[in-house]
Amino acid sequence: MRLSIKTRQVVGVTSIVGLAVVALGGLYVSAVARVRLEASQAAGQLLADAIYHRARAVAAESRDPYAALGADEGLRSILEASAYSPNVTYAAIVNTADVAVAHSDAAMAGQPLPARQTLDQLLARGAWSQLRVIYAGQAATLEIQRPLLVGERRFGAIRIGVSTLLTRADVDRAVAPALLAAVLAVVGASLAAMLLARSLLRPIHLIHAGLSRLGRGEFGVTVDVTGQDEFGEIGGDINALSAQLSAGRAAPADPGRQDGSPQERLEATLKQARHLAAMTRLTAGIAHEIKNPLNAMAIHLELLAQHLPGAAEEARPDAGAAPSGDAAREHVAVIRTSIARLDEVIQGYLKFTRPEDLALQPVSISAVIDELLPIVRAEARGAGIEVAVDCPPTLPPVLGDAAMLRQALLNLALNACQAMPGGGRLRMAARLAPGRQVEIVVDDTGPGIAPEHLSHVFDLYFTTKSGGSGMGLSMVYRTIRLHDGDIEVESSPGAGTAFRVLLPQAPLSNGRGIAAAGTGP
Repeated sequence: MRLSIKTRQVVGVTSIVGLAVVALGGLYVSAVARVRLEASQAAGQLLADAIYHRARAVAAESRDPYAALGADEGLRSILEASAYSPNVTYAAIVNTADVAVAHSDAAMAGQPLPARQTLDQLLARGAWSQLRVIYAGQAATLEIQRPLLVGERRFGAIRIGVSTLLTRADVDRAVAPALLAAVLAVVGASLAAMLLARSLLRPIHLIHAGLSRLGRGEFGVTVDVTGQDEFGEIGGDINALSAQLSAGRAAPADPGRQDGSPQERLEATLKQARHLAAMTRLTAGIAHEIKNPLNAMAIHLELLAQHLPGAAEEARPDAGAAPSGDAAREHVAVIRTSIARLDEVIQGYLKFTRPEDLALQPVSISAVIDELLPIVRAEARGAGIEVAVDCPPTLPPVLGDAAMLRQALLNLALNACQAMPGGGRLRMAARLAPGRQVEIVVDDTGPGIAPEHLSHVFDLYFTTKSGGSGMGLSMVYRTIRLHDGDIEVESSPGAGTAFRVLLPQAPLSNGRGIAAAGTGP
């Protein structure tokens, strides 16, 4: 399940506060427990001191100290008063065999007392051990013990019993307010985290909404994000971008105005289109006028070459070149190459500007790629390139000219192969795209395109290959645009290049897709 940023922030802050509360609560409970145990020890020691002084005086005045201790009323009163000491459950005097000589409970007199852990031993252990003894399932009884001596001889001991159940009750009463405060702290932290998340994430939501509106083609979008922080800077950048887009939309109406009506903008756009069409016709006419003299120059140059000294001997296989005509023939060769280059440029320009008659029909992209594969694999095999195809035949057909699309995709694939002379991987894939479109991707693992060249790859005559004409990608771009499609390129040095083509699907007929026509010429 995907959690929103707000939820993650609230959970994170609450968890941190909760862990801090648990840690501090554990320390507090252990401290309270130790304080209660030490208080019980102090009360027990005070009681043991009182019993010790009385028992010592009684034992010193009698020949039978055990009988005297059991019969002394003052000592019995002290033992019985132990019931009023905090957490003390009994007080007793035992002989060397741990048999009760005197006990706060008269019925226990003459009964042996079992050995028990002393409170001093528990206080010497860690906090976790103390809490485990106090909160054990069954209540334990700890003892405060003090030996009875006559001179240097031990004749008995004083044993004061302390109940961990009563200590637990004391700890619970002391911890209850702290527990309530901890719960309130966690709840308060959650509320504070929610308010903080709402305050911090509000600019993100506003920025997301503004970008969504810009993505839908709305103009005049403003993002109400102010401040001197990073969000304020992003909001200012989005507002500036929106203003530039709005100005660019209004610019055709009047270069000096930004408030032209839609009709004025449309008229200005049509006027600009007519100017571009007229310029295209003019430049095409100029190209035609240049082409005719070039053809005449090429013909007469060949005739001139035939009259150069040594031309007849050069035509014979067994004749050597005439030295006297070498320089002239070199100049003729330079002129011939230059004329051929100019003719190639003019031919490419005429082909680029000449209107195309598209034979639009439903075309299966899978079939087009299948037809290209023999040519592409033959090119790739010589350079050690692996070719991968991911184009399901169930893709809906696109509306296009099969021959032109085949040539455009072939140009992309061959360009990719030429970019990997040392081997690599070429992938041709197609899939459905939003907006009733088919996406075609041709990517390679070549050296990539430099960032400064990336924006010029579709420019006419732009090339970075030695001997390249700079027309291939321009013709690809023109073909895709003639099909009302889009083409994008993504590349970075050392990371390969990917061309992404989007073509519209063929229209539906009677609720069904039109079957794809054959792709043969």
